[in-house]
Parts: sequence; C-alpha cells; structure tokens
Amino acid sequence: MFKIFRTFLLILFLVSTTTAVYSETNWITKKSDKTKVELKKEKKEKKEKKKKWIAKKKENKNKLKEKIKESKSWITKKSKEKLNEIKKNLKKHRNIDNLPKAELYFAAMIEPSEDQESLYLYGYINPNKKSSESKKFKFNNTSYYSLNDGIVYFDDGKTSCQADAKKGVLFGNLKGEIIITCNKKEVIGASIDFEKNGKSGNGNGEYTNGSNVKFEFYTSKNEAIAKLNLFKDNEKTLIARAISPTPNNKNIKLDPKGNYYALLIGNSEYNNWDNLVSPYNDIKEIKKVLDKSYKFEKIITVQNGTKKEIYQAFRNLSKLTTTNDYVLIYYSGHGQTKAEQAYWIPKDGSKEWGNGDWININELNIFITEIKAHHLAVMVDSCYVGGKFKGTNILDITNDEDLALYGKNLEDALNLRARSVLSSGSKGRVSDTVANTNHSLFALAFINVLKFADTNSVPLNMRNVGGNVRSAFAGNFNQKPIYYNPDTWQDGGGDFIFIPKKNLK
Repeated sequence: MFKIFRTFLLILFLVSTTTAVYSETNWITKKSDKTKVELKKEKKEKKEKKKKWIAKKKENKNKLKEKIKESKSWITKKSKEKLNEIKKNLKKHRNIDNLPKAELYFAAMIEPSEDQESLYLYGYINPNKKSSESKKFKFNNTSYYSLNDGIVYFDDGKTSCQADAKKGVLFGNLKGEIIITCNKKEVIGASIDFEKNGKSGNGNGEYTNGSNVKFEFYTSKNEAIAKLNLFKDNEKTLIARAISPTPNNKNIKLDPKGNYYALLIGNSEYNNWDNLVSPYNDIKEIKKVLDKSYKFEKIITVQNGTKKEIYQAFRNLSKLTTTNDYVLIYYSGHGQTKAEQAYWIPKDGSKEWGNGDWININELNIFITEIKAHHLAVMVDSCYVGGKFKGTNILDITNDEDLALYGKNLEDALNLRARSVLSSGSKGRVSDTVANTNHSLFALAFINVLKFADTNSVPLNMRNVGGNVRSAFAGNFNQKPIYYNPDTWQDGGGDFIFIPKKNLK
C-alpha cells in the first residue's frame, strides 16, 4: 500500500513539474512572440520614416536644381578684380565676431539628416554697386541694389563659400534669393522674406544633400551672433537645468488660501505692424499646460487684442479676484518706447506714436494696482519694455541661492504678499521664434519649466522660474531675461508659486 501511495506521489510530482515547466516555456514563447511583433513594427516604422526622408530629400534636391537654374539668369560673371577680392575674403573672418562691416549679416542652420548632425553657417552680403546689371530700386523710402554678394563660413572653422543674392519687390513685399557656392559647386539655395523695414528677414532653402536650411538676416552683427548661438542650442538647454529635485517631492504639500487666475495676452496679427508668429502659439500652449497640470480657477485669453479688448480683460480680471488670490498676467507681442516711456502695441495700434492707441505702461500700473490679489506676477515677452514698470529694484538674477527653496520656505513665500515682473529682456529687441518651433525662446523655456515641475512634483517660485528661463539664453548677448519687484506695487517679500496639482493639500 505504501509503495502504491509513493508511486502516486511520484507521478503527481512529475505531472506538476512538467506542467510548471510547460507553463513557463509557454510564457517565454509568448514573450518572444510579442518582442518579434514589436521589432517588426519598429522595423516597419523605421522603413516608413526612411521612405519619407528619401522622398523629401529628392523633392529638396529638385527645388535646389530649379533655384540654381533660375539663378543663372541673374548671377553675373565676376570681374577679375571681384574674383581676387572674393578669393581674399574667403580666407578671412573664421570667427563670426570678426566679420567686416556689411549691409546684412545672417546665421543659418542645415537641419540634421539620417547620416549627419546639424550644420551651422554665418556670413554677410553687401550690395553690388559696380555691376551694370545691379539695378537700384526703392522700397519703403529706402534704396536697395538688386544684386548682392558676400562670403559664407561654415562653423567648422575650415569651409568658406561665396554667396550671391538678389533682392526685389513682389506684391508689395521685399523678397530675395540666395545661392551659396563652395569650391565652385552650388550647395545651398534659399528664398528670403524681408520685413517691411528691410532690416531683417528669414529664409528657407535646401542643402545639396536634400536637408532643409533655415536662414535669419539682420543689419546687426550682434543679432546674427545671437541667432547663431540659438541655432546651436540643443533642445535640452530649454528644459529646466538648474533644479535638482529633492527626494519625496510629492510630500511637499502646499495649501494656497485663495484661487489661481491668469490673463494671457498674445498679439500675432497687427493692422499696422509686422505680424508675429510666436505670441498666439505661446499663450495657447501655456494655457494648455496650466489647464492640465496646475489648478487655475479661470484663465482669460486675449488673442490679437485691440486696446479696448485688452483693457476690458484687465477689468474682468479685477472683478474676479479677491485679496486671497494668486494672479498671473502674461503678455506677448510688439512693444515700443517713446521718450523713455514704454508701451505695449495692441492689434489696432498705429505705426507712429501720438494717436492714443498704444497701451501706456503707466496706465497698466493703475489697472494692476487695482487688481485685488495676494500674489501678482507679470511676465512680458516684448521688445523694449520689459524693465519699464515703475521701480528701481531690478534684480538681475544670476545666482542660484534659492534654487533649493522647498518645504517651509515655500510656505513662507506663499503666505507673504508678492508683486513681481519677469520679462524676456530689458530695453532692446527680443526674438520672435526659436528655430524649428512656433514659440519664442522665452515662452518655450517657461513652458518646459512648467512641464518639468509637474513631472518631478516640484513647486516653483517665480524667481526659480526666472533662473531657469534665463539659463536657456546662455550665449545670447543681446537678450537676457530680468526679474524684479516694482517699488510702487508694494511687494511684501513673498513670491508667486506654481504648484502642480499633485502638490496641493
């Protein structure tokens, strides 16, 4: 009997073991099959991507051929004197800082292809006044020559090329074409759209390998240098870099006593000024991030607002808020100064000052002081007016002393009254868009900071936001964000804090 029982146990053990092994093998087989499916899908996607790139490459090469063919009708034969001058200049100016005086400077980026990284170029062009085929013409009361030439340098410090450009008026706009020749072979062709003042422009073209090429033209060498640095900026530099998240950030819980409100103003379309690309796209994306990751009771947006509409939005905001609330105001659009007085330019603003349709910063001060809020922060992405709200306590934030301001310190900042401004620049011009995006550098850096804070559960005060936004402008010598507390707004030592939803009590 015992032997029979022992035999039964042995059979049961063998069956169990075999079943377990089979089950495990079956699981491994399924896992292997799933991996094959995934690999097959990835291979297919890669193949499709390559197919699209080859098609785009072919299309761009054909475009370049057409531009080169068309350029034969306007690129004139160079005199011996001119050829010697070009040959001499090709060896100079290996550094963009050393470029000679010119009518136009430019920076360019050749977008990466499958087998190479991005390439960068810079150079200059001047009018060809000696050629009989270079016709003089006027545009907006300024004289131009139809034919231009110059020198182009690849940022490798080795390759230099010759540039031939043509300008003309088409349908009331100043347009251009540029052909870049290296070692007697045309490698880049691009079309140029100039702004109405003729002092800047942008171009899109094709490289000899089929890659896209982006150009930016300026009358200022410094602006071209700044743009070249922006082209070089990797996308990673736009993500918050200065913060090292502390452990257990989700345990940092803050309890704001009031509601969060925002007024986002983005003016891209103008009746009398050049249109802008980034403002509309910036406020649209900022609203999307705030709605998704931060608890704002109401977000008022003004797109392409007139002076009347913008003023009405301020009045509506004032009616919503209480002394317990937290208010964010963001403006992106044209700005201008007149006799040291700063203005925002609404959609219907005249081109010239004096018609009463610009928005005076002093008038905005009145609206802002009437808004009942515990914290009020203003962000300005506009030329010339960033540092013009009344106040002398301008803090050029270069230190990181409060980048670890968490926990109790954040609670203190939340409980104290706060009035602050973070602007994309002080008195000069600011850029419209970053290469390959529809956003300004200021807005893109701000958006990435907000996303970073949400992903890592890090409540951020406005000063930390400013420090991170400023880091995205490394190498840009023309534009630096500034953070300050206007004296007349009666700041109480607190700070506006962006609190991810997961960090709310």
